[in-house]
Amino acid sequence: MSLSTTFGKRRTVNMSEEIAEELNRLANSQGKTLYSLINEIGLATLESYRHGFNLNDAIKAKLVLDRAKKSRMVLVNQDLWYSGSSKAYKSFKTEWLKQAYEHAKWRAHVFLNNGSHEEVITSVKKLLEDYEWDCTDIAIEQKGSDGIFLRLVFVPEMSLEHTKSLFKVFEGMFNVLGYVIVDSVVRPGFLMLLFKKLGTNIET
Repeated sequence: MSLSTTFGKRRTVNMSEEIAEELNRLANSQGKTLYSLINEIGLATLESYRHGFNLNDAIKAKLVLDRAKKSRMVLVNQDLWYSGSSKAYKSFKTEWLKQAYEHAKWRAHVFLNNGSHEEVITSVKKLLEDYEWDCTDIAIEQKGSDGIFLRLVFVPEMSLEHTKSLFKVFEGMFNVLGYVIVDSVVRPGFLMLLFKKLGTNIET
């Protein structure tokens, strides 16, 4: 379908019939003309590029933030979070790790796909990329017929106590999906974990 619009001189915008109909319905539902709606979309696209990203990136970021809000996530200063986590670990280690583990189980239900190795890997990688902003390097892959290898490098400011807390978080998430840790390396700002899939889900 072609839509004639005026931007100083006559232009034609070509789009599929389905998209044009959807846009027309959207414009009508908002009390706008199709012309004004297309101009609005065009301005939003230009604005996103002026800020160094495209409109798809902007939509993805909005979806991530909306999902984070619904999941009760909050933004907190990185140094404050590391400091608070380390103090909690030292002061009441057992209770702190239990809370981290239980929260991780809930988080797995919200964000992860309990399916094939490939589906698990894809959903874990997306979760890390979307929300673990202090993770500078992610390696995750299938190992053999029943294993998943995960290697994470975080920022150098991360303490060992906070890293150990993250260990419990990943243990909880993967336990929900029926995996257990069979090997691990935990260092300040560094995790290397090998998970093995059990025959049945071990969540209680």
